Amino acid sequence: MYIVESIFDLSYLALVMALSIKLLLQKDRTAKLFGLMALLLGAGDSFHLLPRVISMWHKGGFEANAFYLSIGVLITSITMTIFYLMFYHYYKIKTNTSSKHKDILIYGLALIRLILTLMPQNEWGMADASYTWSIIRNIPFAALGAVLIYFFYKARKTPGLEHMALLTALSFLFYLPVVLFSKTVPVVGSLMMPKTVAYVGIVYVGFKHFIPKFSLRSILENSFVYLILGLAAGVFFREFTKFNGFNGVSYLSLMHAHVLVLGVVLSLAAYLAFKQVPAIDEKKLACVRRANYFWNTGLLITVVLMLLRGIITVLGNNYTSKAQDAALSGIAGIGHILLALGLIYTFLMILKTRED
Repeated sequence: MYIVESIFDLSYLALVMALSIKLLLQKDRTAKLFGLMALLLGAGDSFHLLPRVISMWHKGGFEANAFYLSIGVLITSITMTIFYLMFYHYYKIKTNTSSKHKDILIYGLALIRLILTLMPQNEWGMADASYTWSIIRNIPFAALGAVLIYFFYKARKTPGLEHMALLTALSFLFYLPVVLFSKTVPVVGSLMMPKTVAYVGIVYVGFKHFIPKFSLRSILENSFVYLILGLAAGVFFREFTKFNGFNGVSYLSLMHAHVLVLGVVLSLAAYLAFKQVPAIDEKKLACVRRANYFWNTGLLITVVLMLLRGIITVLGNNYTSKAQDAALSGIAGIGHILLALGLIYTFLMILKTRED
């Protein structure tokens, strides 16, 4: 279960951050707003999910990282509240409506949520934070979600808001049982994964609304996305190993180079090669898109597995069984296969377009 959740959490963070950066590169100001929303979502969740992944593979487990986990929840609680405020602003832009009553209701609930979140009774940083206050601070948050779900449902036919009511409802439907019962029934905590899938759905719906079609520009944008992620990988490698006093060899030292070469350099090379062709018809462009999907999916899996293996190595934890090691190797192998297929397919398409 640790393997599944770790890969899921890290893949979610990488995917949401990538989509948010691509949205921020668009000329449309509303697309930039949605991209900023997605960026805040991913960045906020990273404060909670990265400590959680680390705790799974730390020798001291969750107890040894209780402070960081608690502070991570605090930061995520704040960023999620701001995320929904931005979501409401996005709704107002797409529906071209303005209502003081709605503003007072939404901003009032958000303010109450933030005040309750910052109250000392929450016992942030403690190994066993207040269960009572975890419920109290989520009451206005649930109310905020219910109101937004109603607004989104009423505007469900508005372009850019399709499925938002359903996805937001699902996110709260999976989240609330965790708040209420995870202390007494720990297995309920697994509902955080489908809740996260709902968030990915929200970001994807917005992404497809603003970037409905694949183009050669998409490859150039991918190169820039990989540049940012590669630099972030380098920072994480340096700071994480320094924090843990690790001076050995791990996959973390190779991760940023893989992203920069396989992501930045090769994407830029592919873009320049295709750009030299006067015109690419829709059929060939569809083939380039499929190759790009294989390429990006394979690279995502590969880098996530490198990140996970690196974290495990730096923390000094050993696999409890050969099955775990084999599982990680098998998943990494799938990533390598998809990456290879994507690269081969892409270069075959370059050759074909150059011949024509």
